[in-house]
Amino acid sequence: MTKVQLSLTDQEAAILTSYGSRFGYNLSKTIRFVISKASEEFLKESAIPVYKMSRKTEEVALEALKDHEGGKTHKINDVDEFLNGL
Repeated sequence: MTKVQLSLTDQEAAILTSYGSRFGYNLSKTIRFVISKASEEFLKESAIPVYKMSRKTEEVALEALKDHEGGKTHKINDVDEFLNGL
């Protein structure tokens, strides 16, 4: 997690506090809310690159999916413990 320290004018703080009070949010929670909504909009508008996988990789992935659906896989709760046990 990254922490950020902001300096707001009295007017900015009043506007954000007023906006957040609609949702029962304090100033800090309102700022997090506004940032999260701005981030969502940015991601919606941004072109996220999509890469085509090779035929071989697709075949391996489809086989793994079949194995999973067929109950041939199991959940690993502790990756380090699992790897140390190999």
